[in-house]
Formats: sequence, C-alpha cells, structure tokens
Amino acid sequence: MRCVMPCLLIAALACGGASPPGVPAKVAPWLRADPQRCLLTRDLREGMEVMARRCAELFVLENGYTDLPATNDSTRWVQEVGDGGNWPWVLSTRSGTLDRAAATVQCSVRRCTVLFRARRPVLACAYRSVTMTQVFTRLQLEPGAILDVRCYERSS
Repeated sequence: MRCVMPCLLIAALACGGASPPGVPAKVAPWLRADPQRCLLTRDLREGMEVMARRCAELFVLENGYTDLPATNDSTRWVQEVGDGGNWPWVLSTRSGTLDRAAATVQCSVRRCTVLFRARRPVLACAYRSVTMTQVFTRLQLEPGAILDVRCYERSS
C-alpha cells in the first residue's frame, strides 16, 4: 500500500502527458506557433538563470537532443544550421547528443547562454550552447562546440 502513490507517480511520468511540466495545457495559438519561444510558466520568485535553465532543458528535450525522444508536437521543432533532410532523419541524428541537464547558465542584460555537455565520445570535453533573449524567446542551439581545454588534463 505504501508503494501505490510513488508507483502511480512513476507511471504517470513514464507515460508522459499532454504537455511537459510547467507548460500550460492551453496556450494561445500565436504563442505555440513560435517554436523558439519558451512556453514554461515563470515563477517570479525564481531568478533569470533558473528560468533560462528550465527553458533550455525543455528546448533540448523537445528537439530530440537528449537520450529521450523528441516531442510529438512538431510545431516545437527548430531547425539548426546545417540540418537537412526530413524530420525523422534530423531527429535521429540529434538523439543522445546532449545531456538532459544543463551544465551552467549565464545571463546578461540582453541574452542568456546555457551550456550542455556533449555526449559523443569524440566530444568528451565539449559543450553546446543554447542561447535566448532575456525574455526567453529566440531559443536556438548555436552551431559548433565549445571545448574545455583543461578537461583532458583533469581526466589524465
């Protein structure tokens, strides 16, 4: 009997839902039409970096960069520079390339940058950056990787 609530919670999370946590179920069509806009509800008690982290983590999840499948809502998919081909192929090449959790966040007056560790063995010491405006719009994964030059020294 003690297992019922945790088991139900795990089952609900595993099965997914209509929208990710924090995203309102009903969003105005003009908002949803912009795949580069963060749709998460902001708690005004949290700092800008916390919100930017949540938006970027949802962005990489929805666009299929993590080990979890991309969202089924194709209106949330954003093409990266160099993406070619149909969406199933693009999403399959992205799959598992980034960690689910952001490594670090930095926000300035105009822009936020969120770094994610690359998961490919060749890029063991590399990060990719998701950038956005200070109002959490124009989310995009920037082309190229950022290398941690000290990483190889620490791992030796």
